[in-house]
Amino acid sequence: MTLRYNPHGRQAVCAERTNPDPMPESDPASASDKLMSSTSGHESRSSTPRSCNGTPIPTSTPVGTGAGADQGASHTHPTSPTDWSIPDYERVLPCGEGSYGSVWVVRDRVGVYRALKMIDIARMRRAGIRCRERTALEVYCRKVSQHPYLITVFHVGVVDPYLYYTMELADDRTTLRPVHDNLPENYRPLTLETLIRIGRLQVDVAIEIGARLLRGLAKLHGLDLVHRDIKPTNIVFVNRHPKLADIGVMTADPQSGRGAGTPRYMPPDKVMDKTGDVYAVGKVIHEMMAGKDPERFPALPDDCLWGSTRWDLSRVSDVIARACAEQAADRYPNASAMLEDLEASTKLSFESLLDELSSPREEPKPPSAANAAIQLGFAFVRAIPWILGFIAVMYLISRLG
Repeated sequence: MTLRYNPHGRQAVCAERTNPDPMPESDPASASDKLMSSTSGHESRSSTPRSCNGTPIPTSTPVGTGAGADQGASHTHPTSPTDWSIPDYERVLPCGEGSYGSVWVVRDRVGVYRALKMIDIARMRRAGIRCRERTALEVYCRKVSQHPYLITVFHVGVVDPYLYYTMELADDRTTLRPVHDNLPENYRPLTLETLIRIGRLQVDVAIEIGARLLRGLAKLHGLDLVHRDIKPTNIVFVNRHPKLADIGVMTADPQSGRGAGTPRYMPPDKVMDKTGDVYAVGKVIHEMMAGKDPERFPALPDDCLWGSTRWDLSRVSDVIARACAEQAADRYPNASAMLEDLEASTKLSFESLLDELSSPREEPKPPSAANAAIQLGFAFVRAIPWILGFIAVMYLISRLG
């Protein structure tokens, strides 16, 4: 099993559940969040998580988020080691806490800040829970090279009883800038959830973010990997680029965990293969454009269908509708297919450019005699000063000679 983030900075264990009915959570948004957002959606979660044998999984008090979440940390960390034992990394700031692990901002030996996630695999073993994150890390690190829209994992290690790995640190939520030499005292990671809470994004910006995420997801799908937990809190901004993060339930075998994921972003048929990822991206784009609680999902509201100089928004709406179809057979088969249709929704697509180049063009007509005479007259008038100057110079030369 693995730790996952919810949209309010909480973490939950992704385990098999005996009761699939979602249960809404309260919103622990900070005062600054309430000032910044006019509306805030509440993400549904399944009821009490249980292990494979049906035993309830205990939960601890959450303190915030990891590399890709929104809340700060101010509580105790019951699952964190009393004595820091991770070699080569200095513990700086706690970011998140879950039942079986925690996330920290750390600094390596050359002073670079990273996000470090640690999982208490011994405790999970005692609870009868298999650590899926170990398998996901192995697959991700072996197959995925660096990509501008996928989170980079730098190091994976084991210090008994913890599995840990380091990754890129998200930009700061307050300054909206990358963290380089100086970590802000009140650092909070910048995620897409942060921006959606502030309000609906401009349509051009929302679609561009969606296109970039699809490029990253297309890389995973091209390697036959399925993310299975795409949602705004798992999309972080690193150096101002959106990146898919939280690879804890990623798999090369989607049949191994049909119910893995976050209920709000899972398709109605619960098929969590590549089409399930496509559904989640479509819903994320829809939320960026229409807000958290649209009345007619997956259709876009009427006020979202105008105001773009770059995109044909009616075609974009059709792309979202297909991506978020209820049945897997009706959705895009993978991210590349959805990206192709989305990019074809620009108002001046490549096909339109070819059509324009292939259409017959009128040859320019030669100027008429009247126009030629007028242009010659203007040229003569402009030349008069030069002619008078030449005559004056010749006169002076003749007098001096």
